[in-house]
Amino acid sequence: MNEIYSVSSLNSYIKSRFDNDFALKGIRLRGEISNLKRYPSGHIYFSLKDETSQIKAVMFSEFTRFMPSSIKDGDEVVALGYVGVYVARGEYQFYAQAIELSGKGAELLKLEELKQKLFKEGLFDEARKRPINLFPKTIGIISAPNSAALADIKKNLLRRYPIVELKIFPSLVQGEDAPKELLKALKEAAKSDIDTLIIGRGGGSNEDLSAFNDETLVREAAKFPVPIISAVGHEIDFTLIDYVADKRASTPTGAAELATVDKREIYQRLDQYSDEVDNRMNNIIKNYKFKIDSLSSRPLFKSPANIYKDKIEKLVNINKKLDMIMSHLIEMHKKNLASYKDELEAISPNNVLSRGYSMMVNEKGNVITSLKQIEVNQMVKVSLKDGVVNSKVISKEKING
Repeated sequence: MNEIYSVSSLNSYIKSRFDNDFALKGIRLRGEISNLKRYPSGHIYFSLKDETSQIKAVMFSEFTRFMPSSIKDGDEVVALGYVGVYVARGEYQFYAQAIELSGKGAELLKLEELKQKLFKEGLFDEARKRPINLFPKTIGIISAPNSAALADIKKNLLRRYPIVELKIFPSLVQGEDAPKELLKALKEAAKSDIDTLIIGRGGGSNEDLSAFNDETLVREAAKFPVPIISAVGHEIDFTLIDYVADKRASTPTGAAELATVDKREIYQRLDQYSDEVDNRMNNIIKNYKFKIDSLSSRPLFKSPANIYKDKIEKLVNINKKLDMIMSHLIEMHKKNLASYKDELEAISPNNVLSRGYSMMVNEKGNVITSLKQIEVNQMVKVSLKDGVVNSKVISKEKING
């Protein structure tokens, strides 16, 4: 039975055959660039051709960093990628993942393989990247001595943040010995007391920048104790150090901007804080002034004496009442004393004596009221109305009854 296919299903089937053919994966294709077009999306479309044939090709924006920025029609290149089918048009084409001028294809492939290996190990993960201390005490710099890149980094760091201390770790940045020199400088920097490390150089060809793709160097950078800012090459140039660094700058000037806050921003922020403090203080002063004005307008503060006026009047009235009461009590007690005086005078011994009575006391002054209190021949005193008679008891006689 002959099955009828749709065009889409046929193209999808052909695509699956291409996708499962490992001979079409990871291939290097040599050819000449033609009909190269760059689109706003970042994708690049072109053809690769030789003397007798050509193939359509595309490089998506995520891979364009792995090609020379100056590439153009007529350039002989080696492209790394795979062959696949574009189902919508039923066309097969070459999907480029890296492009290098002819003669560099093997190195490009090797670099891509290393990049993928390090990527799978997590060395490029965003999660492991650390924030930059924007108020550093000391910044380390690895770059070529007396280079324009080093001078640019130093100048911009000190312009932006003049209080920072710089520690320079000079190194070759290209050539056969550059990876070893860079690794040595990196290890020395790891032992120093710095807050941030900038590693970089000016732009150059892929071959010039290759030292920064050294696997040992990249692994050492991944375990560096403080954040690293890479400034290798220019905007379009990427190395493995860029991927492992905590931040990547496209230029040396950009590295200085990532490493510190600009002093002008600090001044501006201080001015803002100063204005905020002034405004808050003015508001506080206004609030207290309002409260003081409100309190001072109260009767208590306008005429303090009015608070005590009623109390004083009450005290004066109470004092008058107390004077009246005391006067009344004194008069009453005077009358009582006069009455007591009359009563006392009525029972006074002198008053009794004036009526013809007398009072006898012994030698000790004790009043004698009974015969039992005296003896014969005892001396006694007899008080009369107008004097005292000293007497001697000759005898004593008890009255019957």
